[in-house]
Amino acid sequence: MRIAVVGLRKKFLERALIEAGFKLVEKKPDIVISFGGDGTALLAERLYPGVPRLMIKHKRDCKDCEKHNFSKIIEALKKRRFKVVKEIKVEGIVNGDKRKRLIGLNEISIHHKIPTKTVTFRVKVNGKIIARSVKGDGLIVSTPYGSGAYFYSVCKRKFSKGLGIAFNNCKERLKKCRTVNENSIIEVEILKDKGLLVADNNPIMIPLR
Repeated sequence: MRIAVVGLRKKFLERALIEAGFKLVEKKPDIVISFGGDGTALLAERLYPGVPRLMIKHKRDCKDCEKHNFSKIIEALKKRRFKVVKEIKVEGIVNGDKRKRLIGLNEISIHHKIPTKTVTFRVKVNGKIIARSVKGDGLIVSTPYGSGAYFYSVCKRKFSKGLGIAFNNCKERLKKCRTVNENSIIEVEILKDKGLLVADNNPIMIPLR
């Protein structure tokens, strides 16, 4: 089995995997292990999209790395005692230009570009206007996987199906949080000021307007 490991302070885990007979690779792995927190898991998905990922929680400032015992995890991998669960992702694309495209495992968000200014925007779902002109910090479109992250900070709830839409710190009186079918097309038009298209913790952001 070919395994890629993503994370900081991973040498103790990599040593255990090599001793167990696994091949560590950087290209075309069968399984990716994210060794860290939620941010590391998102990075692992960006580096190896669609590859089955095992998440091992690990603190950056861990003092007991040499004492970690990975035997149960290694045994499960050897005997293939695991189940692969598929998660949906969400895609954001600017004006149909595939060169301006981001994909999120947690969420795609529209965010105001200038910290001291809001952004004004219109939102349609499958061609139907749900917000004609909204002024605020932006919009979040979340997957079920990501509903415990940024979406939760606004809506204080999670969901298990579809896509979640959350209006972030908007002044207008409207339904702040809702869920729609996972195949929905959500259109956002920037009406005033500048915004950014953002995906997860991806450092690449696409300017809007």
